[in-house]
Amino acid sequence: MAPHMGQDEFFSSLADLLSKTSQKARGSVILTQKPLIDVPGATTTSAQPSILIRATDGNTNAPNPKSASKDGRITKSKSTKIKISTVVNPEDLEAFYTRYAEVCKGGMTGLKKRDRRGRKAKTKGGAAKATKA
Repeated sequence: MAPHMGQDEFFSSLADLLSKTSQKARGSVILTQKPLIDVPGATTTSAQPSILIRATDGNTNAPNPKSASKDGRITKSKSTKIKISTVVNPEDLEAFYTRYAEVCKGGMTGLKKRDRRGRKAKTKGGAAKATKA
């Protein structure tokens, strides 16, 4: 397991990951956080434990069964999964989350809004047919 990054390095890597993903036609960035309880090296106070923040791209390195080649063989993707993480002490949480929100909002500028018009039309038409029958 790779050691956790410092906060400055984490933010620069996160901004880079978000910009790379938004430039692609498709992609995901998964952000998770969890408290570190009874972990050596993590400082805890009686009120709040340290927080582990993780970010990864949506690449699972697993073959996609829908992308099978013509002869039926599944080809495995060559790209590797990107994983970054950092540990935040309770006294640094407020400053961390302020900067974290700025980086996440900045990385979402390339996203486009989902088109939900087709889904609404299907539900309205389906409900109307059910009541008439």
